[in-house]
Amino acid sequence: MNTINTDLMNEFYLLQASRSNEKYLELLDDHLYTPIQKANTYVSALVRKRGDMLMHMDARVNRTLRRFKKRYLKF
Repeated sequence: MNTINTDLMNEFYLLQASRSNEKYLELLDDHLYTPIQKANTYVSALVRKRGDMLMHMDARVNRTLRRFKKRYLKF
């Protein structure tokens, strides 16, 4: 009878340990990985928008310079 109780207690502790590991991983995912992922997507979106803006600005400056060259710098 005593060995059955000991075996049951060992199984119970193993079950608790495995559940706590899952809860710990879930806690890590919720409190650590998710905010980092959100920050990464936010920063990458900002960098992408800034790059697009700079590319459009460069194209506009090049068009304006070409127009000025045609209009004022006739050789």
